[in-house]
Amino acid sequence: MFEPSGMRPPARASSGMVTAPHALAAQAGISILEGGGNAADAIVGVAATLAVVYPHMTGIGGDVFFLYYDAKVGAVHGYNGSGAAARAASLEHYRGLGFEKIPERGGAAALTVPGTIDAWFALHDRFGSLSMERILAPAIAYAHNGAPAARSFVGAVVRLRDVLAADEGAAALFVDHGPRQIGDRFKNPRLGAALGSIATHGRTWFYEGEGAVAIERYCRRVNSPLRAEDFAAHRGVFTTPAAGRFYGFDSLTVPPNSQGIAALIAQQTYEAYSARSPDLDDMSPARTHAGIEAIRLAYADRDLHVGDPREPNSWQTLLSLEHAVELAELIDPNNVLPESLPLIDSGDTAYFACVDAAGNAVSFIQSLFYSFGAGIAVPELGMPLQNRGMAFELTSGRLRSLLPGRRPFHTLMPCMLMRDDKPWLVYGSMGGEGQPQTALQLATRVALDHMDPQTAIEAPRWRWGKDAAEQPARVHVEARVGQACIAGLRARGHDVDVCADWDESMGHAGAIVVDRKEGVLTGGADPRGDGCALGF
Repeated sequence: MFEPSGMRPPARASSGMVTAPHALAAQAGISILEGGGNAADAIVGVAATLAVVYPHMTGIGGDVFFLYYDAKVGAVHGYNGSGAAARAASLEHYRGLGFEKIPERGGAAALTVPGTIDAWFALHDRFGSLSMERILAPAIAYAHNGAPAARSFVGAVVRLRDVLAADEGAAALFVDHGPRQIGDRFKNPRLGAALGSIATHGRTWFYEGEGAVAIERYCRRVNSPLRAEDFAAHRGVFTTPAAGRFYGFDSLTVPPNSQGIAALIAQQTYEAYSARSPDLDDMSPARTHAGIEAIRLAYADRDLHVGDPREPNSWQTLLSLEHAVELAELIDPNNVLPESLPLIDSGDTAYFACVDAAGNAVSFIQSLFYSFGAGIAVPELGMPLQNRGMAFELTSGRLRSLLPGRRPFHTLMPCMLMRDDKPWLVYGSMGGEGQPQTALQLATRVALDHMDPQTAIEAPRWRWGKDAAEQPARVHVEARVGQACIAGLRARGHDVDVCADWDESMGHAGAIVVDRKEGVLTGGADPRGDGCALGF
């Protein structure tokens, strides 16, 4: 398999920019901007194109969170596009099937309503300018005519062949007619037809019409509790962003049920710690240790507080600077904190961003959770269904206990750093539990070390967590961090796993810096993925 080499120059432009994990999706966004669209139009076009050309990472069967900066009024709007558990998804239902926990794959894993299409229309209806027919046209064309299969897509098909072969819809789509080599042309005409119906008839077609009927029909066949009534009841919600402070910037993300507050807590904790240890060079063992410990403390907070946003919670108190100082004082510069149990670190997602000539900016993340989600695909629509419901516990009375209609814990978290109440850094990454960790590393490198976004993305990364339930939590580092950093981490008590130089488990990050004084946009995209940053 091809190994990325990095060392790309950053993209620079002045009229508009898109960063995406697939080059054809980035190009689709740029074509929409050049055709008179704005950032909202372009990002929906990118999202739809990724659903076609990057179907292991994202699709219309998944969820969405985004941040949108409206330059006309100077405000950032968050959106929670996560779907709730089906009405039939009760503890009794799963216990009756003999499950002690939600399965990773199969129909029973598909138990939450996909929020993607709703989120596209919520953004478009409020901020868009072009028709949905124009916006979805690139994705529809790729679905019908085919597109060369990307490295990550082919790797996922090969790796998960047995999972896909176990489902009739997924087998027909990805095994029987899926790519076998990089560059094989992949077509998905049924998804193209579904996107065409969505463009013509709107979100109603998917949530209350033929789309919902087709999904229910297949869900009944594969023992998923999802029904058309669950789709009809779905509505995402605009929300006020969660905000913290980071080296003079306002750091924004979406509030719970997203894990985004973990990034804000970690950023503030790291800054508070660095006040007493200012000489923390990038990829030194001292900085890496401080970042890991800040993340571990933030995850302990997250796991006690991140749940359905409609239920009582006190997560706002975790974002106080006083709390950050308290956490920072727990960090020992020479030793690891006592062990705690993280969630299993898994998840494939697509992060992308856009800034237009008017100054509108959008940070957008869309996901099926695991690669190909639940591993089932609705044949009539050519779409995999997510397995985000895995985040629920088959217990009662707990923050993440499964309840019909409850939204699950979510790893998705788009980010922005604001300067003078305007976006300065628009950024994020796929990578499940790694997302707050990548956000901390990118924000530190760009804001504190003054790296351009491409250099910051390409720099070696670390990730703390479990890869499987039976494994201990470890610090995974790309080998490029160097032996001094690795040795320094081990000397402090970290269990270090050395990965490949460019390890896809570190996520596919994207970032755009907005220089308003010069009127220049500088973008970066991750060589660990298949995308690019493009501008004009």
